[in-house]
Formats: sequence, C-alpha cells, structure tokens
Amino acid sequence: MKFFKILLVFLLFASTAVFGQKKEIYANFPENFESPDTAVKAHYKKQIITLKSGEWNLDYALLGALPGHDRFNPIGKQSIRIQQNRSKSAFLEMNFDLNEGASKVTIAYAVYYKDASSIWKLEYSTDQGLTWVQAGKDILTESTDLKTAEFNLDIKGKVRFRINKLGLGDGKQDSSIKNGRLSIDDIAIYKN
Repeated sequence: MKFFKILLVFLLFASTAVFGQKKEIYANFPENFESPDTAVKAHYKKQIITLKSGEWNLDYALLGALPGHDRFNPIGKQSIRIQQNRSKSAFLEMNFDLNEGASKVTIAYAVYYKDASSIWKLEYSTDQGLTWVQAGKDILTESTDLKTAEFNLDIKGKVRFRINKLGLGDGKQDSSIKNGRLSIDDIAIYKN
C-alpha cells in the first residue's frame, strides 16, 4: 500500500512538471510598436514596415502616438491604430514565420479615442500567408482602457499571425454599426 501511495505522489509530481511547464516567449516579443517612429507609417495606405520582431504588413493601419487618443501601455508612446467605417477588413499582419509553433498569443487592445466599438479576430497561417484560420472567438472592443485578449493554442511548426478588424460598414451612415477605430499594443507570442 505504501508503494502505491509513493507511486501516486510521483505521478502527480511528474504530470505537474510536464503539463505545468511555462512556454518560452519568442525573441523580440512582445511586439510593442515603439520603433520605428510614427513618421514611417503615418497613413492608412497598405505598407510593409520593419518592427523589432520583423516585417509587418499594415493595411488600413498606422503607427499612432496621440496621448489620450491612441492607447498604449503605461511606459509606451506608440501603438497601432486601425481604420474605422470600412466595409472591408483592415489588417495588422506578420510578413514572416515563427518556426516553433505557438502555444499562446496575448494582445492588448482598446477603443481609439472616443470612437464606437469594433470587432476583430486573431487569425493564423501555417502556409506562409496563403490561407488563414481563425484562432478563438471574435473580440468586441468597447473600452478605452487597454484589455488583454489571450488565445491558448497548440500550433506546431511554422506559423504567422494577423489581426483582422472586421469591415462592418460605415457608422456615419448607420448609427447601429459599431465600427470605430481600434488600438492594438503589446502582442506576445509563445513557442509550442
């Protein structure tokens, strides 16, 4: 009987050690959008820019740094601002792959200035951006305070991510449409 108790304790300890391991964050993450300066991407027109984590495609998105308007972490000065009132999606998209899969992604998000709410989703690609799959549920952004969305994943091999801000239409034409600007900051990606 004593042997079985010792075996049970050992198995519990071993399973905690295996399943409770903390996954490592990728180098150069979290991406906090502090560099380059906003002048590099101060317009919504589609453009690929180099950030500390790699090249990102900003499509109807820009680097924003207006205090009280753009939302960024307390020690930050810049974040991403994604356009409002579009009928097509706007994207903040990695233009590179991470080689060791992904176990988790966290993203800080908030309403820009006093805009209407908006809806976005996280998507991933395992074929270098040819096709995209949604991770988790759609995220409704209603607060001007930064919130953190957490996506628990089990993706093996090469992967890249993008934020897809849904194009719900023009809120100026129809006040029931909630499609305001979106602030994004601090994207963290963890290896699998």
